[in-house]
Amino acid sequence: MTNCARSSASLAMRIVRGASRPSPFLPSRSARFMSSEPFNPKTYTPNNAMNTEVVRNLLKKSIIQDVPVKEAKTRIELAATYRLFDLAGWNENITNHISAKIVEEDGSESFLLNAYGLKYGEITASSLVKVDYDGNIKDPGVTGDLFGINDAGFVIHSAIHKARPELVSVMHCHHPPATGIACAQEGYLALAQTSHQAGPVAYHDYNGIVIDRGEQKSLTEDAGDKSIMLLRNHGVIAMGRSISEAWYEMYQFLKAAEIQIAAMTCAGGNSKHLIIPSAELAEKTHHAVHEGGFSGSEYGTKELSAYMRWLDTIDDSYRL
Repeated sequence: MTNCARSSASLAMRIVRGASRPSPFLPSRSARFMSSEPFNPKTYTPNNAMNTEVVRNLLKKSIIQDVPVKEAKTRIELAATYRLFDLAGWNENITNHISAKIVEEDGSESFLLNAYGLKYGEITASSLVKVDYDGNIKDPGVTGDLFGINDAGFVIHSAIHKARPELVSVMHCHHPPATGIACAQEGYLALAQTSHQAGPVAYHDYNGIVIDRGEQKSLTEDAGDKSIMLLRNHGVIAMGRSISEAWYEMYQFLKAAEIQIAAMTCAGGNSKHLIIPSAELAEKTHHAVHEGGFSGSEYGTKELSAYMRWLDTIDDSYRL
């Protein structure tokens, strides 16, 4: 299928404003829950329209040769991070979302997001859905017509990408150590060297599932110019000027969250018993790894490259 044909695919639609309504990004209820697929005990799933054989055959398809090289690279890197989230156990089943900005040849912008129904370990470069900031599906990829996208994912990622043009990638998860810290009044403590590499950290108060377009303004205002934002009682968002940077910000932050929980356990739950380095030392460490050329390359680039090589030894189908 050509780019033009995909752009005019049936999934292309605009947002219907208002908080109390079905998601505008999901196929119709009949398409989602009715299926003419014959029963096969080897491939059957509760929604037989999304059974193993159907989805597996879709995921064998590739559009990588049909898109510009820059977009192809972005799709491959983003698909790799989905697989890495899955292997690390950072994602919560099929929910959560990771995005990357695409600058079209005419200068317009859109972003890639996961099809809402694929497990992170299934995601491929060609299964990513391209949507613009107004909610138009520009390219459903190979599975978007079947699954659609997560409404909350659109609300969060479109708001941040639109407000922060310097950002390329935005990543969100509910990993328990990070969500635990987001539920604590003290929030994030810069305890260890790993903690100092992540951040700085912003906070956004809980308002329920983020599907209300009215929350986009406060979401972006609270994020400010920070690279990490804790969503109180919800989860965490990592943001970066590249996919590598956003992924490594998330990696370091989640490690730091685990360190904080371990330290609080050792301290009997009392932060007064913790040794917290000075803000000056934290800033010195942060600057060294982010701006000081510590690794000899842009932040996270060596690390993501290494992990992609590791992924290739396990399953390189994310590149399709």
